[in-house]
Amino acid sequence: MKKKSFLSPLWLLAIAAAAFSSCQSDDSLQAMDAFGIRHDKTLAQYETVATNAAPYNTGDFPDFSPVITFSYSLVAGKDPDYVASGVLIKDNWILTAGHNFFVSAEQSSPAPASAIQVFTGPDPNNPTGTYEVELLVFHPTWVTQNSGLFELGNDMCLVKLKTPITGIPVAQLISSDVEGIGTVSWYSGYGDYSKQPGQDKNLFSRRHAFENILDRKTTGIASVANGTTYLGGLLGIDFDDPDGVVNSLGDDYKEGDELLLGDGTSSVGALEFEGTTIEGDSGGPLFVKDGATWKVAGVLSGGLDKPIAGKFTDGGYGDISMFIRVLPLYQWIQNTIQ
Repeated sequence: MKKKSFLSPLWLLAIAAAAFSSCQSDDSLQAMDAFGIRHDKTLAQYETVATNAAPYNTGDFPDFSPVITFSYSLVAGKDPDYVASGVLIKDNWILTAGHNFFVSAEQSSPAPASAIQVFTGPDPNNPTGTYEVELLVFHPTWVTQNSGLFELGNDMCLVKLKTPITGIPVAQLISSDVEGIGTVSWYSGYGDYSKQPGQDKNLFSRRHAFENILDRKTTGIASVANGTTYLGGLLGIDFDDPDGVVNSLGDDYKEGDELLLGDGTSSVGALEFEGTTIEGDSGGPLFVKDGATWKVAGVLSGGLDKPIAGKFTDGGYGDISMFIRVLPLYQWIQNTIQ
């Protein structure tokens, strides 16, 4: 089955052009080529973590089973050619990113619910369940104000299923300000790893999970719809290399959307399962710990096109991922899914 990006084609062209124009020779970075995961680990290791198989079935790891994948077309009746990620937050409701199904620069209307399928299980090529979508509920300002992915903290969508998903626990959402800067966070999704050696380019990639230090959080980003003001926020993580050479949220270089994250510091050096988000990951959850419980704190909106000065490849070391913060939108989510 053909796969496309978690971003629409024009977004991809813009990002590719920006990345190409920023490239320059840098031997220290060329020696550390990576795509999504550490260059010294295998993708199979990140996929095993995402299945919660031993020894990754302790309280030190979130339960990744609520993380699902979407397969869809922008036109009902056509073969699906897009993939995206999301997380089950109620037996018949999934939380994901708004741009997965609507970007005004590309579409006159959102993707039809009838063209979307939901797969459960770690391998979307052999899903444990397949579900149909009944309804898409976008953040109140997303459909009218989506000129950029991150700017308004509103890139969010709730997906209602025709039938409940059984046999899988729902993920809990952050409901208080407990996202600790400098603490460990985990992300999980179904991004396209067909560029990795041994991956079949004709198949969907399996669910993977990786960890990062939470480097940034913002709030108070306002957008208005029908006279009502909605506040949004962002979370940010960066992809550090094992040798501590690249630390994009800890350096002095800031450009474009990185400024939205504000000032701060960032730890140097990669965690055991350090990684970054790639195409197809959009809408997937970022987990942080609330006491002893892992909860969803953010939904992936996308990555920055030029997070470091000099040579940069999308998905490489230095990549910065931006998440829409759940906490400011918690009440809207709860009111929608009741």
